[in-house]
Amino acid sequence: MLWLNGAETKPRKQAMTDAKANQYNRRNIETMEMLYGTGYLSMGGDDEVANIVARVEVAGKDVLDIGCGLGGALIALTRNHHARHAHGVDIDAGVLERANALVNTAGLQERISLTRFEPGPLPLADASFDLVFLTAVSCHIQDLVPFFTEIRRVIRPGGQLVGGEWLRHLDNQAYREWDELLRDRGLNFYFVTAEQFKDALLGAGFMATSIVDRSSAMAVLAQGYLDRVRHELKDRLQKAMGEQEYAALLEWTRIRANALARSGSGYAHFVASKPGI
Repeated sequence: MLWLNGAETKPRKQAMTDAKANQYNRRNIETMEMLYGTGYLSMGGDDEVANIVARVEVAGKDVLDIGCGLGGALIALTRNHHARHAHGVDIDAGVLERANALVNTAGLQERISLTRFEPGPLPLADASFDLVFLTAVSCHIQDLVPFFTEIRRVIRPGGQLVGGEWLRHLDNQAYREWDELLRDRGLNFYFVTAEQFKDALLGAGFMATSIVDRSSAMAVLAQGYLDRVRHELKDRLQKAMGEQEYAALLEWTRIRANALARSGSGYAHFVASKPGI
């Protein structure tokens, strides 16, 4: 939910027509937390954060979460993985208000900070962080090299970029149905292959890049969310959203799960390092 270095991104649920406007209202946020858990706007929750950072050292590090949303990952990185300090940035005032409330409830306001910024480069000094956490953001960026270059700028020498991202696997019917749904809803996604993703990281000056396919695990998770939308959460979601919006969420969840199950869409964890001095 942010723009960096002139690259455009779109939020998951609607086209970004005004970067200064809130993208999520209170009902949107409550609905997403009902589905994905407190502090999260997407799949996986604390377990996914743990899986992403399993191959890096977080304890004692200064961490930046780009597109931090509701702050669930910030809290997990600090409370569960012992970051020294975690800083979250986002352009959406609504999600940051909720993130701030959750940080205060967790008693972590001394170790977690939040910044709302206008579209453009990160409002952060060079070499400010040991680790940057990035999840489901770069799939909204059309030109990845300048995006990753801007991220590398704020990482200290020898620091790392770590995250999870949606990718394109096969250009099959399941993928085309998913892609068509996103575009019909006015959303800009720019899915690339794992090879293209790695090339962009290297082109931005990162080294020692590693990409681990997690598509099978995410397919299982996506099916689980689909089952919850269809059954366990159906009545609550219909009451909260109304019939029309519930039907749209169900279609979204079904087509996403199908794209993963049929290998049209993919998902991977990645680690990339900034060269040391």
